[in-house]
Amino acid sequence: MAVDYICDMCGGNTVTRDAWAEWDVAEQEWVLGAAYDYSFCHDCQEETRLEEVVIAESAAGDAD
Repeated sequence: MAVDYICDMCGGNTVTRDAWAEWDVAEQEWVLGAAYDYSFCHDCQEETRLEEVVIAESAAGDAD
């Protein structure tokens, strides 16, 4: 089941969350260490709360 995250105020999906990453020496890449509660919507330019929504099968397949 594929999901997307949207802004609870405007419904836009151009959203980000505050997080930190740590360097994984073995993989030679940055990996997500934690995601924090602060979220921002770049569509309405406001701090927001994120809503998780299920993406329809055909829409999820189109994203590949």
